[in-house]
Amino acid sequence: MPSYLTPEELAQQLKIEVDDVMLLIEEGTLPAIRIGSNIRIREEDVDQLHVTCPAVPNPNPPLPAPAPSAKEALTDGSRWCLTRTGKAKFRVLGSIATGADIWPGQMQYPIKFPKLFMDAMLKRFLGAEVPVGGKFDDAGRGSLGEFIQQQLQTKMNPAVYLAALLIDEGYAEPARRGYIRFRSNSASTQSKTPSKRAVSV
Repeated sequence: MPSYLTPEELAQQLKIEVDDVMLLIEEGTLPAIRIGSNIRIREEDVDQLHVTCPAVPNPNPPLPAPAPSAKEALTDGSRWCLTRTGKAKFRVLGSIATGADIWPGQMQYPIKFPKLFMDAMLKRFLGAEVPVGGKFDDAGRGSLGEFIQQQLQTKMNPAVYLAALLIDEGYAEPARRGYIRFRSNSASTQSKTPSKRAVSV
């Protein structure tokens, strides 16, 4: 039977952030399986990272898969939004102001963030620098991930996606690594529509 690692264990081994591991999974560079709210990575797939993630690019890289057409992606009114690194995208329906559905990675069903949740989050973290807390097993005390898990009564932790949406819509800005800084009410109300970071396909 193969051995498996959690994203946190792999991040610790590689001395990188958990967000970077999740990005590899979302991009399809690192195969992983999801069991309930848990993500596991086979050690033999980790051993192939020297092929899938070489420091020196392949001079003849494979052609990327075609992006989904606007008809496929936007028939329900949703849009694409970039993660903080700008290297991956996820689908969003709605906004911070109205409540939003977010599809992390390749998930078939969205995580729903009602307007009441969004309002409580903005009030709770107004003007504060907050850890994103992207770990699935332990989001961390006082983090956005902990707030999500407590308020929505979920074991999932889509904090990295919600943080990206907050930044995209102008309610927060990147801070030091692993943190975002929520803006004041006056700053956050300046952006009522998605910024140019939203991806049209």
